[in-house]
Amino acid sequence: MGDSSGRLLLAKVVEPGFCSGCGLCAGICPSSSLMMEYNGKKELVPHIKGHCSGCALCLNVCPFSGEGKSIDEVSEGLYGHLPGVGRLVEAGWFISAQEGHACRGDFRSKGASGGMASWFLTKVLKDGIADAVLSAGPDKARPGSWTFVRTEKPEDVVSLAGSVYHPVPFDEAFRAIMSEPPGIRLSVVALPCLAYGLRKAMRKIPLLGERIVLLASLTCGLMPTHRYSEYVSLESGVLPEEMGYINFRLPPDEPDSGNYRHVAISRDGVPGKPVSVKGIPDFLWGHGCFIQGGCLVCDDVFGETADVVFMDAWLPEYARDTKGNSIVLCRSLLADSIVKGGVSSGECRLRETAGERLLRSQVQTLWIKRLLLQGRLAKLEAEGLEYPRRRVVPDMKVYRENEKYFLLCERLKKAVEELPLETFEDLESFRNIVGHLMVDGADQ
Repeated sequence: MGDSSGRLLLAKVVEPGFCSGCGLCAGICPSSSLMMEYNGKKELVPHIKGHCSGCALCLNVCPFSGEGKSIDEVSEGLYGHLPGVGRLVEAGWFISAQEGHACRGDFRSKGASGGMASWFLTKVLKDGIADAVLSAGPDKARPGSWTFVRTEKPEDVVSLAGSVYHPVPFDEAFRAIMSEPPGIRLSVVALPCLAYGLRKAMRKIPLLGERIVLLASLTCGLMPTHRYSEYVSLESGVLPEEMGYINFRLPPDEPDSGNYRHVAISRDGVPGKPVSVKGIPDFLWGHGCFIQGGCLVCDDVFGETADVVFMDAWLPEYARDTKGNSIVLCRSLLADSIVKGGVSSGECRLRETAGERLLRSQVQTLWIKRLLLQGRLAKLEAEGLEYPRRRVVPDMKVYRENEKYFLLCERLKKAVEELPLETFEDLESFRNIVGHLMVDGADQ
């Protein structure tokens, strides 16, 4: 490929708007010719900063390049042969699925849902399965951004509990992993796209696979851009340039588990006012306006290449339980044994959940990332545009049945790009203008 690999990545993935901001391409580049930066839409994407050696590693590991084994091929190779394994088309291979919560310590009260992810990672460290955990947390060196934080002490895991609705690049974490001393064992918590990219990277760099002994994932709907964090910070009463970080999963103040709150924390450590997530205009997230482009062509909801997956149990019977509940999907025998050990010891209160309940718990995300994706891909095909290899089949019927929604999304995204937050003295004006567009679009 000569010296064109980096530019080909940009032309094939970034420029058409298919990048999720995972940063793996920049991390794996041996010549450090890629750098993760925000573009004009505040999406986190790679940029060329130096000479490209032409090794094509960036293309080979990118989750949206179409290079290398597919998600299905990777997942089947890892888990399809295990005893007792089953499979759902929408969720992939798994050994067990259980719902409930951690019932000891602060895991549930400080976690995003039932505290199971924090409990699991603590257990991994306590039992010596891994020497350290890498998970998302505020970037202390760059306030207002997030990074992967290395945690060695079990008691420190809870401090990073909670979801992060902001792109978290893995470039620096990748380089740190490769510089770790021999024999180190790590557990990494990644979103589905990064998990898939890491699996592809492990095939290219075996040492990476030796060091990551357990790969965990979270279910993912859509990843907001940095613009979303700026909006939330303003709603919370903290200027974006003064924002240190955002607590995205402050518990609800009413009996509605889905109406959790965001709160911005200033660089001086002063919290703003909590913002209920259901009070934030839907166009920012549900209509894809402040969303990383790759998320709108992603069909992996359940982290199908990860050993264990954690998610909110968005089920009717838990709707009023503000303490939160989780569903844990175990694909590897190791992950399954850890979770079942927690049940036996009384540390977790879990019960087996059927595949139908598993899917129902993420029904909104499945609608966006699998059903509507059929329509999005069909529209791209009709326009003669190339897109990343996906598993869902393009269907123009889906597009036509949801055409009003798709057209409204396009109209809102264009309007938001032309109405940057910086041009408004108050957010109410911004909300009113785009709110009228939503009403007008719904009536058309």
